[in-house]
Amino acid sequence: MADGRILTAPDPNETGWPKGVPYIIGNEGCERFSFYGMKAILQVHLTSLFAAQGLLQQTAEENAQHMGHIFMAAVYATPMIGAIVADRLLGKYRTIVWLSLVYCLGHLVLAIAENSIGGMQLGLALIAIGSGGIKPCVSAHVGDQFGKGNWSKVQKVFQAFYFIINFGSFFSTLLIPWLRNNYGADVAFGVPGVLMLIATITFWMGRHVFVHIPPNPGGHLGLLDTISSTMLFLGTIGIPLFFSGSNSAGVTLLACLSCLVFGLWVFAERQALQQDDGFLAVMMHAVGALLSGENRKRIAEVGPDVPQDSLKRHWMFSSAAFRFGEEAAEGPRAVLRIISVFFLVSVFWALFDQHATSWVRQAMQMDRLVFGIQFDASQISALNPLMVMVLIPFNDFVLFPLLEKLGVAMPPLRRMTIGMLVAGFAFAAVALIQTAIETSGKGTVSVLWQIVPYLIMTQAEVMVSITGLEFAYTQAPRRMKSTIMGFWLLTVSFGNVLAAWVTTAQSWLLPKIMKVDPVEGPGLVQFFWFFAFLMMAAGVLFGLRARFYRGREYSQ
Repeated sequence: MADGRILTAPDPNETGWPKGVPYIIGNEGCERFSFYGMKAILQVHLTSLFAAQGLLQQTAEENAQHMGHIFMAAVYATPMIGAIVADRLLGKYRTIVWLSLVYCLGHLVLAIAENSIGGMQLGLALIAIGSGGIKPCVSAHVGDQFGKGNWSKVQKVFQAFYFIINFGSFFSTLLIPWLRNNYGADVAFGVPGVLMLIATITFWMGRHVFVHIPPNPGGHLGLLDTISSTMLFLGTIGIPLFFSGSNSAGVTLLACLSCLVFGLWVFAERQALQQDDGFLAVMMHAVGALLSGENRKRIAEVGPDVPQDSLKRHWMFSSAAFRFGEEAAEGPRAVLRIISVFFLVSVFWALFDQHATSWVRQAMQMDRLVFGIQFDASQISALNPLMVMVLIPFNDFVLFPLLEKLGVAMPPLRRMTIGMLVAGFAFAAVALIQTAIETSGKGTVSVLWQIVPYLIMTQAEVMVSITGLEFAYTQAPRRMKSTIMGFWLLTVSFGNVLAAWVTTAQSWLLPKIMKVDPVEGPGLVQFFWFFAFLMMAAGVLFGLRARFYRGREYSQ
């Protein structure tokens, strides 16, 4: 804030660090500590709650695993709505502050209702709304603080972001399980809540020095944009994603149709007031023109002076190019092109996020006494952020430069293909470990063996996750960069829903496709092998799609 005025754009003459950056970095460190600390103990704590209801141990573990993946799916689905609220209605700062309070409320519910399944569900739902809602806003907000004079420092601030995320994750994954074992679940869930409150206060303290990019369009139009987009998201993705497996299929279908009809009506009202040329407007026009035959008419009207690669000749976006302009129509086309590549990445996330669920289940069956220290099963996943901080510089400064010198090119899609195949080997490793556990007996195989799959999976993460973000950013036009980041996060959501579904359906699914004892039923060994083979198949298909992908890079 300069002379009492709110800064709505960075100072182009500023060459140093923006004054608001320390508040954002501090906020991110505390928020990530709170999230990963709470997440670390979910599998173990939920298993104990389900077991207390009289369920068999394996059933309790599976129910906890299903609930954990549904929570993570919600965390990565809600960013689509959070981004809309921030960009169209409230702005990033106000969106982060208000949803951070919802986030804090979720932690409070977990701390006081930790012994109730219903209380856990409510608390996790609030955290999913808060955490997911601010996820697309914080990194974009830090980028907003930089202008022309200090733009060269942006890369360093995002490196600091990634470091603080893994730093907070590592220590919280070690500390919070220890607190649960020594002081109880209420304290273990309460401490992350305190950290989230500190994160919120830290962010609020920077309000006078932040650059506040105003929402566009804001006001009444922004409200209509938010309502219509939210309703359409719920009707097409949200409700089908989380309620398609419910017993009330008719109610689910009715809810989807109601959201769609209401969303379309609000969208039509908004367009009547002022025409928008964003992703939703262009896509709906393109689909309507395709179904009505308008595109064919437009293509027939194109003169010989129009280039052959012009969108005015495109089978789907011809009419949209005439109405909104080729630049606006190019955005949704690029998004669809990227989605056609990314949808198979969901399988990778179905595997990766199991280090917080099924891999914890395996660790519970292992000898966790290491160098005289008895580790909790929830603490072993601290290996992931620790390895990330080591493998990123190793890949960037050793592995990839060495491969380039040997003449082996490693473009983004090739890295991602290899990473997905590598993830399959990680699950082959945990399957072999589980076989050894079931052969030797529980508590006899050292948990140190899990270092092997963690190392393999973390290498896969570096090759898929970080590379995928880079690829998505460069392949999306400037106006569509936020949209494509939202779709990238949705692949994480879809992957966790897949993991949750297989966890629930394994009793009848795995016997149909794998050799399983009909009396004992499927166990973790078959579960792990299923995902290993599924990942290999998805990796091969991804590689084939990548082989024929013809993209286009867009600079910022």
